[in-house]
Amino acid sequence: MKLNLVSILPLFAAAVSAGTCGTQTCGPDTPCCVKGFCNRNAQYCMPFDCEPANSHASTSCWPAIDCADSSVDFGQPGAFANIADYTTNDPGVAKFVSKFEPSNAKVTNGQMELALVKQGEKGFGATVISTRAIQYGTVAAVVKSGCTSGGVVSSMIIRNDQVGDEIDFEFVGGDIATVQSNYYWHNELDYTKMVKSQVVSDTTQNFHTYKIDWTPDKIVWSVDDNAFRTVERKYTWDAATNSFKFPDSKAYVSFSIWDGGSGAEGTRAWAGGYVDWAKQPTFNMAVKSVTIGCYKANATAKA
Repeated sequence: MKLNLVSILPLFAAAVSAGTCGTQTCGPDTPCCVKGFCNRNAQYCMPFDCEPANSHASTSCWPAIDCADSSVDFGQPGAFANIADYTTNDPGVAKFVSKFEPSNAKVTNGQMELALVKQGEKGFGATVISTRAIQYGTVAAVVKSGCTSGGVVSSMIIRNDQVGDEIDFEFVGGDIATVQSNYYWHNELDYTKMVKSQVVSDTTQNFHTYKIDWTPDKIVWSVDDNAFRTVERKYTWDAATNSFKFPDSKAYVSFSIWDGGSGAEGTRAWAGGYVDWAKQPTFNMAVKSVTIGCYKANATAKA
């Protein structure tokens, strides 16, 4: 059978659009690639994890939905959903979703709870992530950490996983009086830049408001409206790379609790040692609310 150029072109286009996902090639029925696996659900197709270059086509991953000013009360409908129930790319369905299945996150007593539970010799935690992206703006959350044992880490993060830009608050077991702040650029994990907050009342027993103000010029970290750290972009210039090492990519807001005690020796020491599972079988981080204000140049309509 003789094929003309017109009949060959669609076959060629389909072939070049499909990337290699680990040891497989994603097809039209499972178009989205994440870390070597293909599927079609939100866990694979949401833009914070989906890999366009390795998916069935460059358009297989769900598009990022831009920031909208919002006040998220986890006691109200539409604030949170398990990712298995998030079947459409619509932040109107849920402003935050759990990132993993099975999910150790839920809404109870008017707040979102993220649990760290023992699974074998390690802990299995939870991550909840926003369904809208943010590129500069203000994120303020009312949080109670779950770090009542060494090894337990709770986090509030603005991060782009694919680029490696991050701005964070991290609570570590063994320190219930402060929270740590840090930022990373392009996955350069410089832990020497960590700065602790002022002393506050027990972060595991009391809710505090943790806020990140992020603009193209600076980042400001605050606890209960008391700013304790400012990083200005102009001071992050690196002559060797001819760039400002300042997080500036579109990112997602997330909350997580995880077992730092089962990590590498350095991570374990930072996290306060091994988790004391005899102390309690489950550790819970709680989030009452999140307020997001978009940077004016990138803001969309109010959510």
